[in-house]
Amino acid sequence: MPYIPKQDRLLYDMAIDNIYTKLQLKSATDAAGDFTYVVFRLLRRFSLQYWMRALGIGCLICAILETYRVDHAEYEDQKRKENGEI
Repeated sequence: MPYIPKQDRLLYDMAIDNIYTKLQLKSATDAAGDFTYVVFRLLRRFSLQYWMRALGIGCLICAILETYRVDHAEYEDQKRKENGEI
Protein backbone atom coordinates (compact mmCIF):
# COMPACT_ATOMS: atom_id res chain seq x y z
CA MET A 1 0.00 0.00 0.00
CA PRO A 2 1.87 3.18 1.01
CA TYR A 3 5.06 1.21 1.54
CA ILE A 4 6.97 2.15 -1.58
CA PRO A 5 10.78 1.93 -1.82
CA LYS A 6 12.62 4.65 0.08
CA GLN A 7 14.28 6.04 -3.05
CA ASP A 8 10.82 6.49 -4.62
CA ARG A 9 9.59 8.39 -1.55
CA LEU A 10 12.25 11.03 -2.18
CA LEU A 11 10.43 11.97 -5.39
CA TYR A 12 7.42 13.11 -3.37
CA ASP A 13 8.54 13.99 0.15
CA MET A 14 9.77 17.52 -0.56
CA ALA A 15 6.54 18.49 -2.31
CA ILE A 16 4.44 16.88 0.43
CA ASP A 17 6.45 18.63 3.15
CA ASN A 18 6.00 21.94 1.32
CA ILE A 19 2.21 21.49 1.15
CA TYR A 20 2.11 20.43 4.80
CA THR A 21 4.07 23.53 5.86
CA LYS A 22 1.60 25.76 4.01
CA LEU A 23 -1.38 23.97 5.57
CA GLN A 24 0.04 24.52 9.07
CA LEU A 25 -0.17 28.28 8.53
CA LYS A 26 -3.95 28.05 8.21
CA SER A 27 -6.67 27.78 10.84
CA ALA A 28 -8.02 24.27 11.35
CA THR A 29 -11.16 24.94 9.32
CA ASP A 30 -9.26 26.60 6.48
CA ALA A 31 -6.64 23.85 6.50
CA ALA A 32 -9.38 21.22 6.14
CA GLY A 33 -10.74 22.95 3.06
CA ASP A 34 -7.28 23.48 1.60
CA PHE A 35 -6.30 19.87 2.26
CA THR A 36 -9.47 18.68 0.55
CA TYR A 37 -8.65 20.92 -2.41
CA VAL A 38 -5.12 19.47 -2.70
CA VAL A 39 -6.40 15.88 -2.59
CA PHE A 40 -9.17 16.68 -5.07
CA ARG A 41 -6.74 18.33 -7.51
CA LEU A 42 -4.33 15.39 -7.31
CA LEU A 43 -7.14 12.92 -7.88
CA ARG A 44 -8.55 14.96 -10.74
CA ARG A 45 -5.15 15.32 -12.45
CA PHE A 46 -4.61 11.59 -12.13
CA SER A 47 -8.13 10.69 -13.20
CA LEU A 48 -8.53 11.41 -16.88
CA GLN A 49 -10.58 8.30 -17.57
CA TYR A 50 -13.26 6.58 -15.50
CA TRP A 51 -11.13 3.56 -14.62
CA MET A 52 -8.34 5.85 -13.41
CA ARG A 53 -10.84 7.80 -11.30
CA ALA A 54 -12.09 4.56 -9.76
CA LEU A 55 -8.50 3.48 -9.08
CA GLY A 56 -7.74 6.83 -7.44
CA ILE A 57 -10.81 6.57 -5.21
CA GLY A 58 -9.76 3.04 -4.26
CA CYS A 59 -6.30 4.34 -3.35
CA LEU A 60 -7.88 7.01 -1.13
CA ILE A 61 -9.96 4.38 0.65
CA CYS A 62 -6.89 2.20 1.19
CA ALA A 63 -4.94 5.19 2.53
CA ILE A 64 -7.76 5.95 4.97
CA LEU A 65 -7.87 2.34 6.17
CA GLU A 66 -4.09 2.19 6.57
CA THR A 67 -4.06 5.49 8.48
CA TYR A 68 -6.65 4.07 10.86
CA ARG A 69 -4.80 0.77 11.25
CA VAL A 70 -1.40 2.38 11.90
CA ASP A 71 -2.35 5.55 13.78
CA HIS A 72 -5.70 4.96 15.49
CA ALA A 73 -6.37 1.29 16.19
CA GLU A 74 -3.91 1.12 19.09
CA TYR A 75 -5.57 4.10 20.78
CA GLU A 76 -9.01 2.54 20.33
CA ASP A 77 -7.78 -0.75 21.83
CA GLN A 78 -6.33 1.13 24.80
CA LYS A 79 -9.61 2.97 25.43
CA ARG A 80 -11.59 -0.27 25.16
CA LYS A 81 -9.38 -1.80 27.86
CA GLU A 82 -9.76 1.30 30.07
CA ASN A 83 -13.52 1.76 29.61
CA GLY A 84 -14.78 -1.72 28.71
CA GLU A 85 -16.66 -2.98 25.70
CA ILE A 86 -19.65 -1.09 24.34
